[in-house]
Amino acid sequence: MARELLFQTECGASGDMILASLIDLLDCGAEFTRTFEAIGLDVRVTVADAERGHLRCRQVTVEAPPAAHAATWPEIEAFLAAVPLSARVRADAALVFQTIFSAEAAVHGEELRHVHLHEVGAADSLVDILGFCWLWEKLERCPIVFTTLVTGFGSVRTRHGVLPVPPPAVLRMVQGLACRAGEIEDELLTPTAAAILTTFGRQAGPGRTARPLRTGCGCGHKTFPAIANLLRAVLEERDASPAADGVWVLECLLDDLSPELLAHAADRIAQAGALDVFIATGLMKKGRPGFQLTALCAPEAREAVAAAIFAETSAIGLRQRLSDRIVLPRETRSVRVAGVDVRLKTAVFQGRTANVKPEFEDVRRLADALGLPAKEALRMVLGVIHEEHGPGKD
Repeated sequence: MARELLFQTECGASGDMILASLIDLLDCGAEFTRTFEAIGLDVRVTVADAERGHLRCRQVTVEAPPAAHAATWPEIEAFLAAVPLSARVRADAALVFQTIFSAEAAVHGEELRHVHLHEVGAADSLVDILGFCWLWEKLERCPIVFTTLVTGFGSVRTRHGVLPVPPPAVLRMVQGLACRAGEIEDELLTPTAAAILTTFGRQAGPGRTARPLRTGCGCGHKTFPAIANLLRAVLEERDASPAADGVWVLECLLDDLSPELLAHAADRIAQAGALDVFIATGLMKKGRPGFQLTALCAPEAREAVAAAIFAETSAIGLRQRLSDRIVLPRETRSVRVAGVDVRLKTAVFQGRTANVKPEFEDVRRLADALGLPAKEALRMVLGVIHEEHGPGKD
């Protein structure tokens, strides 16, 4: 069986709603408050029981003084590097902030290092993003899926003035995803929530089936007469049989793009929704060395991925085809090796473990902790895997 975390976003999502739903799911409000009042921010964190639409839920409040100035990417990086949380939490939080900074840079036509975050760079948003990553680590970073995103409509007042809903940066982050405005004239999908969901999650496809195991319910601070402002997080179990689905294969040949720009383009194409991006070298026409760029994506992300390829590379055409694939169910769990947690990705076929692979970043941490070469640390982890999954063990 494989576990997934489903966010039901019928009333949009915000950073504090994501926190509240996961705290309710894990029942760890007191631990969360202690942890995030001690990470070096001038904040007061409150987790309280609440009610919306006659339904019990949790609410998270982060009180912080107004930010003295807008945060820059180097400032966020420096803070994350020093925060007293695990390396995995810090790295995940950096990815979320990178999504936000990249979206802001795109809509303002600036380089990432010149972008300043006002609302999302404040202390409460730092708690929202780090808090999500901390809670997700408790769930062993299981795959995340979310339903159709509800954005709201109308306008919202920001430091940049009055902007349409969804704001430009949010609209950039949700490109290629199924969204609807909904019936409420307000901002329902915040930049923080959009960044968390699009960085680590994927949209649930039609006909998805699963068994709910646990449910958490979080509410926002806004109230609406027409609908309860709730976000549900559902920890689910899915059948471990292989799934068949289709992916689009987009390809192009490039003989006039520098390797630096190509590496940057691959990152942007992945952020646009590609399931995988890979590059092969070859000899092109006129004897020029070049590259074949290939991106795999779900049907709903094809337009956004194609747009990213044209925007970030010198391609003036693409080959595309719809390809069938078989996907083995997989899950991520952690094992303890010499006092260090190492994540293992496990794939199952016909009820048996087909493949187990350690997360190499965790192998590197183990090597650093023990003062060993990475290859020696990898042998230690593979020994643990062999003990659990070797011949006759499955």
